[in-house]
Amino acid sequence: MTKRWMRVLVAAALGIVLVLPGGAARADSWQDRVWAGSNFAGSRGTTVAIAMLDQRTGEYRNNGAAATTRIESASVMKVFIAEHLLRRRDLGQIRLSATDMNDMAAMLRDSANAPANRFWSTYGANGIVQDVINRYGLTQTGLTSNPRYWGNTLITAHDMVVFYRRLMDGSGGLSAGSRDWIVDQMRQSTMYGDGGRQFFGLHDGLPREGAIAQKQGWMCCVNGDIFRHSSGFVGPDNRYIVVVLSREPSARGGAHIEESISGAVRAMFPEGLIPRVQGLIGEHWYAMGGTSGRLGYPTSDEIGLAAGALSRFQGGYIYWSPATGPRAVWGAILDAYAAQRWELGPLGYPTSDEIGLPGGALSRFQGGYIYWSPATNAHAVRGPILAAYGAQRWENGPLGYPTSSQIPLRDSGALNRFQGGYIYWSPATGAHSVSGPILTAYGAQRWENGPLGYPTSSTIALRDNGSLNRFQGGYVYASPATGAHSVSGPILTAYGAQRWENGPLGFPTSSTIALRDGGSLNRFQGGYVYASPTTGAHTVSGRILTAYGAQRWENGTLGYPTSDVYAVPEGTRQDFEGGTLTLPSDGSAVVTGPLVSEPPTEPDPPTDATSTTSAARTTTPAAPTTTPAAPTTTPAAPTSSAPTTSAAPASNREDQQP
Repeated sequence: MTKRWMRVLVAAALGIVLVLPGGAARADSWQDRVWAGSNFAGSRGTTVAIAMLDQRTGEYRNNGAAATTRIESASVMKVFIAEHLLRRRDLGQIRLSATDMNDMAAMLRDSANAPANRFWSTYGANGIVQDVINRYGLTQTGLTSNPRYWGNTLITAHDMVVFYRRLMDGSGGLSAGSRDWIVDQMRQSTMYGDGGRQFFGLHDGLPREGAIAQKQGWMCCVNGDIFRHSSGFVGPDNRYIVVVLSREPSARGGAHIEESISGAVRAMFPEGLIPRVQGLIGEHWYAMGGTSGRLGYPTSDEIGLAAGALSRFQGGYIYWSPATGPRAVWGAILDAYAAQRWELGPLGYPTSDEIGLPGGALSRFQGGYIYWSPATNAHAVRGPILAAYGAQRWENGPLGYPTSSQIPLRDSGALNRFQGGYIYWSPATGAHSVSGPILTAYGAQRWENGPLGYPTSSTIALRDNGSLNRFQGGYVYASPATGAHSVSGPILTAYGAQRWENGPLGFPTSSTIALRDGGSLNRFQGGYVYASPTTGAHTVSGRILTAYGAQRWENGTLGYPTSDVYAVPEGTRQDFEGGTLTLPSDGSAVVTGPLVSEPPTEPDPPTDATSTTSAARTTTPAAPTTTPAAPTTTPAAPTSSAPTTSAAPASNREDQQP
């Protein structure tokens, strides 16, 4: 019979799941581990039988025919004796005194022989074994041929796994209280007992395991052989049942066989523990270097989630879902992910491992990205803001790395801060970036809470190294020569009628200035634009502006302008509330009283400041419509002052870990 089919039959007897190795071998499969342990002992000339079971998943592994071959039990038999006596006590068939219980504890903890001899002879000898065989369905266990020697009872690695499993689930008939007492004594197994050291096998091979409930066996000499057995439960929840039985010619001595059995366990679990990492998460962990990789040792069993699974490690987490596969998250990016409520938050499951960037790192998620750099820490960017960030070439563009995660704002809007500016979003305006002097001027207007509202465009490059951002309530222009200033309302309309910054007015040199009677003013390189509720918005420039200033501007007798400049026979003229200013072809401006004539009709200003008619600028680029490929390099960018009205992102909430 082949090893493959033998394992199938063994699994059928256990009623558990058996995953057979087939196709491409997996580096982390339990079967590969069992063969590694078997091969190590075999290379030393030691016969070894190995069987193990994950009680949580039902996965069972063994080393083929050896695991179903009978071998003398030595002191492993003592757990059969304890189980038999406690069940009879629970049924009221026998009474166990305090001395009996203390002796039984010594038999399990210290592997003391004297109590075992007494119990064996008093309560039925081979009848004890037969009772356990019958109740636990141990098809491969055999009675000792000499009833005087309980240690010659024949067991197999397979049957011991069956026994331990049915002990735990109660199907063998033992009460939960008695079961827990036995396991507790096994967990208190002493390093030395009954004249020998009994930490070979499980304890020596799994030094990083915090909880091992073991029953050991050692014996010499039967038919010229020496024996060392190690069996029991591993893990604080007794999740893993591991049985390793060994024998070899007695001439080699105890030290040789003990190194064979301990070395077999170490070969199975070189990590020094049984990793609670399985399936695709386990494969991903091993691909990252396992315990010597970035994540280090596992610190939890696999945790089932609503739409996937999670395993925690010393250095981070690995998430898995059917849609995303296994992905690792660690460090500051993991902390930022926690602040977003892990996979239950807007980011969902990770779709990449951490990606190293020049000067930082990135992890992608279903709902966005988290960036990190030493200068900025880790922050999430998602949704339309992420798309707008991509249109700016990610961290390689002028915005650099994010300096905040998404911050909720009024009217369901949001904001992300970056090294080189901000990106705002609202349902009404979309996502747009604001940076540099324009951002500073925007802040002076109380950000989105001020008269400008949300941006309706990202920064647009203009002539002479100037720039522009459009907002719901106006525009903000900037140039090296003039600084950054806002223009809004009727003044913005009048400015547009003058061909914006490309016309005679040039760039604004002031933001809107409030004047008397609800009026306002913006200064420009080529003149002023005044507006009032009763007169509308009009431009005043050149020598007429100088003459107007000599009359104390709008506070003088002339008041606000009521027309733009128009031609008259003697030169040009502009009308005001209190008179006119006429500029002859040569000579000084003449101030007169009441209006002397009606000015020609003004051209209709554009009704939409962003229109593409001849009055509107032609330097405005089209808005981005696609998101470029993921970033690969990282520049630095200047930081900007933060709006005082923006809420800070939620803090890291450790209590919401999955």
